[in-house]
Amino acid sequence: MTKAPQSEAYEQRTNWPPYTYRDYPDIKPETYKAFMEFLETENTTGRLMELQPWISVCDSRCAFCYFPTTASSKVQLGDYLELLKKELEMYAKTKYVQTSVFDEIVLGGGTPSVLSAEQMIDLIDFCKERFTTSKEYFIKVTGSSKTLALNKIDKLAAYGVYQMDMGAQTFDDKLRKMLCLPDSAADVEKAIRHARNLDLCVCVDLMYNLPGQTMESWINTLKKTIELDVEVDAYSLHVDPGTPLETMIKRGISPPQGDAEYEKEMYLAAYKMLTEAGYKAVGHDRYSRVEWHMRENCLNGWPWGGILTTGAGCFMGYMQRFSYSNLEDVNDYMSTVKAGKLPIHRLSESTDEDMMSREMSRLYLRLPVSKQEFMEKFGKLPEDVFPQQLKNLKEKGLIEIDDKEVRITKQGEVWKGNIAWEFAQKPASN
Repeated sequence: MTKAPQSEAYEQRTNWPPYTYRDYPDIKPETYKAFMEFLETENTTGRLMELQPWISVCDSRCAFCYFPTTASSKVQLGDYLELLKKELEMYAKTKYVQTSVFDEIVLGGGTPSVLSAEQMIDLIDFCKERFTTSKEYFIKVTGSSKTLALNKIDKLAAYGVYQMDMGAQTFDDKLRKMLCLPDSAADVEKAIRHARNLDLCVCVDLMYNLPGQTMESWINTLKKTIELDVEVDAYSLHVDPGTPLETMIKRGISPPQGDAEYEKEMYLAAYKMLTEAGYKAVGHDRYSRVEWHMRENCLNGWPWGGILTTGAGCFMGYMQRFSYSNLEDVNDYMSTVKAGKLPIHRLSESTDEDMMSREMSRLYLRLPVSKQEFMEKFGKLPEDVFPQQLKNLKEKGLIEIDDKEVRITKQGEVWKGNIAWEFAQKPASN
């Protein structure tokens, strides 16, 4: 029996790392110039990258969603796709991208399944023609069961799509209705079973500590997920400002979330159930029974690999020291691309200090920090830069350190977000 990790190292769990696209500064001419110059250099990292064209369009909006998306009724999808291809082409012509190899093509968003199967396949074909893929590469498509008709899944599977990502969130219909999810639990299950029967890998997003969610409801969702034999990304719900859910809670239409202790109990329940069912905890919130997911370059290459993200509202783009997000408004995005300019809205160039902190955030991703690689990149060891943080975390039993690496412990599993924040503090100076 797998024992769930437990510890009381902090008063409250932190679930997110100390960097998000919202913290990036608005684009500045000098940073944009540096980024464009970087794109004309050769990619010598040896790291495989991920390509993410985003379809930031949805036919309905979930109550908790903070993603920058646009209603499908307000977008001419044909025009959007043509300009998305133009943005992809702009990157494809740069030296950095021409000397990069991609092992994943991921249609993200938004809800890419609002497109027809033919439109999705055409976009993937466009990417395959203009970007260099590795010998073993994978295609992933994000969607909802509302817009992923079974014949659409058939066409994607026949084309060679490897994975279907679905935001299931919960299999409790009462909670689904409260969250304004557009389909029923039975619809989600039907789409998943159909995809699995076609040998598609399926990954579902699940949320816990939903308003009014009981432990019984959470456990039943986990049981259904295990039964369906899917990959799992399990996130604690964060109620973002300005979302319909925040308004519902403030007005008493929806009950509040559980407290920090209840959230931790839900996390531990998921960890125990999923690992006992043969899943391995990988990445920030993934539970996987698929060997390839444990060695994805997008994950293991952090922070020196890269994700080339395109499309309105995309916010996961990074290439070495540069991190960026695009214009969120579809019309602004389209007019900027039409004018022949990259539609970047926020752009950050990391310093050595920033990159040292990001290197240590591998612990948040349940990955070890190699002392040799740290020394090669920065000319110092982790303990030279973060002596107090490493000492404190080791004393708490949250990390282990030997001659080769720093790694998170089973006790540290619960607190990996808190651990990442420890290294957001200013590094020690010599």
